Amino acid sequence: MAKSRDRILIVESDPVLADLIGRQALQSAGYQTSVAVDAGSAIAKAIQWAPHLIITDMDLPGLNGKDLMVALTSQKIDTPIILIARKGQEGDLIQAFRLGAADYLLGPVREAEVIAAVERVLRQVNERREREQLSQQLQQANQALQTRVRELTTITSVGKAVTSITD
Repeated sequence: MAKSRDRILIVESDPVLADLIGRQALQSAGYQTSVAVDAGSAIAKAIQWAPHLIITDMDLPGLNGKDLMVALTSQKIDTPIILIARKGQEGDLIQAFRLGAADYLLGPVREAEVIAAVERVLRQVNERREREQLSQQLQQANQALQTRVRELTTITSVGKAVTSITD
């Protein structure tokens, strides 16, 4: 299901968890991954690398996951985000969803859960892009039809004028 062009940025300060998510789960499923250890480097990588999805831990050194979401939004980065939270962080998750989080995982995470969440979110992203493309195609077709109707109306008017002159 993974496409080699799907890029996923993992923002995780724990190297063991970052390796589990990135190398063991996502790369073995065919995704391209990159890891950032804090919010500052995550913002820089998101600007430079343009990932299709970001997976971030709620507990990051410096800025937390919610702060990272706000910072990405302020940089006009509209990338879906999956949050990794622990028991007791339900209130933070609710706030994160209000900020636009796409999904969440409760720690400790398992490979199958990561893959399922990533596929679900990427499917939604791809469907949204397809809808936007279809909407643009529909608008272009509508404009072409309106132009054609104006041309035909003009031709009809000219035809009536020529007919009335010859009568």
